[in-house]
This record gives sequence, structure tokens and C-alpha cells, in this order.
Amino acid sequence: MSWFIGIDIGSAYSKGVIIRDFELVASHVLISGANYRTSAESIRAELIRQVNVTQDDITNTVATGPGADNVYFASHKASDIVCTARGINSVFPQARTVIDIASQSAKVIRLNEEGKVVSFTISEKCAGGSGRFVEIIANVLRTDLSDFGPLAAKSTSPITFSTGCAVFGESEAITRIYPKRTSPPA
Repeated sequence: MSWFIGIDIGSAYSKGVIIRDFELVASHVLISGANYRTSAESIRAELIRQVNVTQDDITNTVATGPGADNVYFASHKASDIVCTARGINSVFPQARTVIDIASQSAKVIRLNEEGKVVSFTISEKCAGGSGRFVEIIANVLRTDLSDFGPLAAKSTSPITFSTGCAVFGESEAITRIYPKRTSPPA
């Protein structure tokens, strides 16, 4: 029996899984916080606790994401582009395009028939067009993030923002919703 851990230390959230013989048996997500090393250790401890094994039982650990270098116990580090492609291909083998809206960036990845990366593009480093931007706008609208997608799908008059920056986008959204105020009512 082979046990594998995958850990993604992202800028906002850190995620981890344990796979046993190609089957997902445990997962855990937490806010990354300021110390990626602590996040990695917490994820590993929780995953091992969930399946009641020891670190010695783990065959291989792969780390990815912007904080991957802080996963000192990883056997390998892998590009998040490659990890995303492999993950999507295992769940949706017919997929040829992946759109990954992360906290601080957005990525579009093209896959071939074997699920290998053919090409990709990543947004600029500003959070505009990222998951963080969506969270900011949901907050301005005082809408739960889980309701944000269905609400946006009902829109009959989409609004174009004049900026690609999350900070300026938040200000622009506030002035459109509360035009006579500089901030939302308390």
C-alpha cells in the first residue's frame, strides 16, 4: 500500500490531500497565514491524523504553489501549472482548457489529449481578475461569496470596470453602489 501527500501552499489558502493507491482518502484546507512553513506542518499533521498513519508510512510528498519551498519535508516540488493540469485531467479527461482563478492570479491552461500542458498564460501580479478581487466585490455588495456566482448570472446589464487593479476596483464598485458617499454605510 502506497501513501502520497500533495500540499499546495497558496498565497491565501493552503490545501493538502493524502492519496492511497490512487484514491483520495483525506483532505484539508486552511488559511495560509504569514508563515507558510507552519501552514505546511499543520496540513501534514491534520492529514496524517485523519488517516491514522505515521510520517514513515508516507511514500512521497509533493509540494506546489508559491509557498512550496517552505514544505521542507517534501520529496519533490512541482509547478502549480503541471499539478493543476494533472488534477483536472484525472477528474475531467476530456477537458482541454482549464481556467484557474486563484487568490492573487488567474491562469488559463491548454491541455492536449493526454492531459499534458500545451500552453498557458498567467495574469499580471495584481489581484485584479483573481479570486481575491471576487471576494472584495462580494464584500462591497454585502453578498455571501456562495451567492455571488448565481447573482452574477442573473445580471442583465454587466458593468465594465475601468481598472485592472483590485484596490482601485473596490473603490470604483463602492462609488457605483453608493454614489453620494465615499464608503458603504455602517
